Amino acid sequence: MSIEKSAMKELNGGEKDGETPARGNKKKKSCCPIADRIPARYILTALFFFGIVALQTTRHGFSVAIVVMTNTSSSATAVNQTAAIYHNCPSTRPINVSAQRAGGDRDQGELFEWSQSIKGTLLGAYFYGYIITQVAGGVLEQKFGGKVVFGTSLLLAAVLNALGPVAARSSAWAMFAVRFCLGLVTGVSLPSMYGVWGRWAPPTERTRLLAFCYIALSLGGVITFPLASNLADEYGWPAVFYIPGSFVAVWLLAWVLLAYDSPAKHPRILEEEQEYIEDGIGMKTQQKLPVPWREVLTSLPVWALIVGQFSSLWGTYLLLTQMPNYMKNVLGFNIRTNGLLSALPPLLAMISMMLSSFLADFLITRGTIPKVWIRRSFVITGFTGMVICGIVLANLSGCDPAAAVALLCLLQAFSGLTNAGFRAVHIEFAPRFSGVTFSLANTAGTLPGIVAPLLVGFVVENDPTIGGWSKIFYIGAAIQAVGCVFTVVFMRTDVQPWARGKGDVEAKNTGSAKYKNTLPANAHAEMKTEKLLEQETNM
Repeated sequence: MSIEKSAMKELNGGEKDGETPARGNKKKKSCCPIADRIPARYILTALFFFGIVALQTTRHGFSVAIVVMTNTSSSATAVNQTAAIYHNCPSTRPINVSAQRAGGDRDQGELFEWSQSIKGTLLGAYFYGYIITQVAGGVLEQKFGGKVVFGTSLLLAAVLNALGPVAARSSAWAMFAVRFCLGLVTGVSLPSMYGVWGRWAPPTERTRLLAFCYIALSLGGVITFPLASNLADEYGWPAVFYIPGSFVAVWLLAWVLLAYDSPAKHPRILEEEQEYIEDGIGMKTQQKLPVPWREVLTSLPVWALIVGQFSSLWGTYLLLTQMPNYMKNVLGFNIRTNGLLSALPPLLAMISMMLSSFLADFLITRGTIPKVWIRRSFVITGFTGMVICGIVLANLSGCDPAAAVALLCLLQAFSGLTNAGFRAVHIEFAPRFSGVTFSLANTAGTLPGIVAPLLVGFVVENDPTIGGWSKIFYIGAAIQAVGCVFTVVFMRTDVQPWARGKGDVEAKNTGSAKYKNTLPANAHAEMKTEKLLEQETNM
């Protein structure tokens, strides 16, 4: 063998004469040994997962903090709340504030004289800002990439959250401004995530990859409520605003080192994995196409996702903003018990999201049921369960604390099923514009975060009884029933004509055979491709 051949053999990893280099072992450069051994899309999933958990602890700790920041007596209106709040519920007794503190709530020091209406406005302030930047998030991701947009969003969120105590001591309006700006900077986070997954998620893994990211929203609640309640009880409410920033700092370092906007830009990805992803999505070129706004805004499948997002998130944001308030002022739990019980509904949602996502991907892999009907079945099941729980809860709320907590948990568990129903559809029917379509849907989905706290503040201040809360649950059940029907009728999963770019091909559900052999987890890629494509074309 000549010297030249010997050198080439060594450079190519020692392959035999006449063999081509193994593409799967070719890497552009290395960052750390652990990252090199894990598929790039799974690392990206973990980064989004922990990033969203950190985001949740940053933005929703205020729901717990405000319970101990404010003077309960200042919330009373002309109607005596302490005497009247339970007058329709003979099985419970009025809350005794001094006794409640003896049972676990310590003196928090400075308290603010904020009425129920002011508290409702402050709890909704975050969403006033959040709704403004939803569409901007999708557009910014198209222009600058999700890595920059998502990372910057969390960094600014941690800084703004730390300003909370200073703002609260200044005035309620200063607190409103901080919460509003916090919403502005985090409104771009989830749309930018969807834009990234439009280039990273293979068809047979979309539901579970997105589910891992979405359970972080629930896990964030599971962590935030107990953490915030314990911090407030042990160190005072200002600690709720300071601690989450440390989580963001650690996460940001990993994000900068390991996150990339697309497989083509990733410096360490196996070429087989890149081929598997790009063939599956059918989007090999990284075109930056103008958004076809007219077609998007007049598309009924887009509106199906918009209505679905609004209806599904009504219950979620109602609980995120009002759960600690409900647990304390209706069910009568002290702050520590409040935090633990408030974590149960998002925990159940997290479990149902994961189970339903794996089931959805399994059914899609089998190819015996049209994908659109798999999605619709989860929508129907999830919304129907939410409506039933809401109606029963409206008739039980407060009178039976154990039943009320159980129903809240079931309601969120059914809500988790809708994740497998319509949230992955953004990537399926418009992969190039998934960040844009999701931003539109999440704009509508943010409205409950604005309306629900105002509604609760208005109803409870004018009707501080069990009947007042029953009205709130009946309204939620009606919204979810209408949302279910509209979403099921108009939702589609096939790629829309306006969402295709030049050179795009039909998405394939098979990846590189070599890649599948090296990663058994991708056995789902062995599908009846022609059958699936025929089903989606006929939808």
